[in-house]
Amino acid sequence: MTCTLITGAGSGIGQQIAVELCGSRNLILCGRSADRLEETLRLVHGKSKQIYIWEYDLELVEGIKASLEAFLTANNLFVDGFIHCAGKMSVLHMRMADYKNTLKIFNVNVFSATEIVALLLKKRNKEHLKNIVFISAILAQFGAKGHNLYSATKAALNGLMRSLAVELAPEIRVNSVLPGGIRTPMSEAAFKDPVIVEKFRAEYPLGIGDTQDIADMVYFLLSDKAKWITGQEMVVDGGRTINMSHK
Repeated sequence: MTCTLITGAGSGIGQQIAVELCGSRNLILCGRSADRLEETLRLVHGKSKQIYIWEYDLELVEGIKASLEAFLTANNLFVDGFIHCAGKMSVLHMRMADYKNTLKIFNVNVFSATEIVALLLKKRNKEHLKNIVFISAILAQFGAKGHNLYSATKAALNGLMRSLAVELAPEIRVNSVLPGGIRTPMSEAAFKDPVIVEKFRAEYPLGIGDTQDIADMVYFLLSDKAKWITGQEMVVDGGRTINMSHK
């Protein structure tokens, strides 16, 4: 059986993508929290195709290949699409950064993706894989105080995407989606600040987006409607990055 693998499927953007895709695709939901994955299962109950749970903490990069390979083999599954939504953010000024914290962020945001892709390109699965979508961020293209490490990981993810798109064409398409300010559990602290919310409203010509906006783009990229699109950074930000009128 072929399935689409979604990391970070227990909340936020990953969870909404699972809801969007559940009626048309078999899914493998990856997350580190069993409770959050169960919440996603409740959201798709009654309207889904086959759904499998791969509970794994992507910070533990060294064990990813062995765990995923065993999971796929035990369930006789193949992956036709990989959507990397898992993300870790640490807002701090560069003088406070240290190698241990930096490694954790890169493990979840970048290195886990490279490990998963490498496994999916092995002989057993490669002929089934058709699409890879990385959930990046507009912070990969622009600077922001305190977001040094997060921005670096998302820029790295986009660089990986571009090279993979060339390497894996024409059989496999690879793209990134770059969301703007979206309310998710990871960004909830910022959205609790009325000053920041008002700033977002002023800077986003189309207003603040939500997770469904990102899920819609992912759905499109996985579809045949996007069959001539690869190697692209698809910005979904309500016009934030082209708005030069804000202070």
